[in-house]
Amino acid sequence: MGLSFKKKVLLLLLISWLLSQTGCWDHIEAEQLGIIGIIGLDQAPEGKLRVTLQIINPKALAGGGQTGGGGGASISTRPYRNISAEGNTIMECIRLLSLHAPSRLFFAHNQTILISEELARNRDIETIVDFFDRNQQFRRNNYVLVSRSDISSVIGVPGETQVPATQRIPSILRQQFLSSFYPRVRLGDFLENLECDGKDVYAMGIQVEPNEAEVREKLAGGSDSNAEDPRTQTIGELVKISGTAVFRGNRMAGWLNERESRGLLWVNGEVKGGVINVPCSLEQKPGQNITVAMEILRNKSKIEPGFIDGKLNIIVKIDTVVTIQEVLCMEELGQPEIIESLEEALVSAIQTEVEAALAKAQHEYQSDVFGFGLAVYRKYPDIWKELKPDWAEIYRNLPVYLEIDARISRTGLISKPVEVNH
Repeated sequence: MGLSFKKKVLLLLLISWLLSQTGCWDHIEAEQLGIIGIIGLDQAPEGKLRVTLQIINPKALAGGGQTGGGGGASISTRPYRNISAEGNTIMECIRLLSLHAPSRLFFAHNQTILISEELARNRDIETIVDFFDRNQQFRRNNYVLVSRSDISSVIGVPGETQVPATQRIPSILRQQFLSSFYPRVRLGDFLENLECDGKDVYAMGIQVEPNEAEVREKLAGGSDSNAEDPRTQTIGELVKISGTAVFRGNRMAGWLNERESRGLLWVNGEVKGGVINVPCSLEQKPGQNITVAMEILRNKSKIEPGFIDGKLNIIVKIDTVVTIQEVLCMEELGQPEIIESLEEALVSAIQTEVEAALAKAQHEYQSDVFGFGLAVYRKYPDIWKELKPDWAEIYRNLPVYLEIDARISRTGLISKPVEVNH
């Protein structure tokens, strides 16, 4: 016999009340959470891992506590605290850290994953990132970087404008579009590329180096006559983006420098802005600093595999538009032949950067960070099955042809530089 209408209503109300009570039994207040902003992974003795976490101190940040991790700031006023543990896995290290952490470790606000160069070279990358792929707290928009300096120094450098490295490092990365020298790699893209056939992964590098302005000030004796002896003054340090770490298979193979890194970005269509300098004349003598500074407005690229006489080759098409921002030579930019000459110089400059990247990644490291193999797989899936077992050798000797179309859209508010009349 079915339930009466009144009983059904009562049952529905009871279920609704029970559902409204669930979800609170494990509720944790924000003050009880240890909010993690950075996780660093490093090589430890006996083949173990060292995990370093940066825990944010919300009260210090909200209250405008003293800046930096040093400078005499007390633990209570410091905007962060770094803790480390060693173990066989990342999860084991985190559990060990939980033993002496006063709050429950919370990773949903983590923004940066730092991997030391030593670890990237000596441990399979898939075993390093497996934890982040499985853990729901780590968002796919986390930045993945390879540290060229000791991780504790990178996340411990004090800053003035944005105190903890938790805030400072992501802010630096977000400004990279102004130069477009290095790739901003997110965790989701890193994991996706790691699973792709015919493409090796890469990540931006980061390191600590002396503050050049403070070095020069110290050498000059300082600007304050009442300052202490400059020989005893300490030099501040800066966190700086430096190089692109490229992987061959599951291990790090080496670094690309600034120009080589942008050569990689030209091929992959990831140049989003920045400035490129070209000589005023293709016949300019070496050592002359007579250049035109051009701002990159937009760029796109396409990788096209093909066959010539039965031999596989790659054509990379690059289409770039720039605007002139600064001129260090007395050229009349309103003349079409001058613009044409500068566009030829621009094509040559882009080609130089791409060829530098190809020489390093393709021939020295044998790292297919350009995804040429992936392009072959997408266009010729059946042929890829035959080529895949020998792809490393095929890739190293693969002919790559460049087709670069570079255009100057604007020359600024003036067409002729200022001349001084004597």
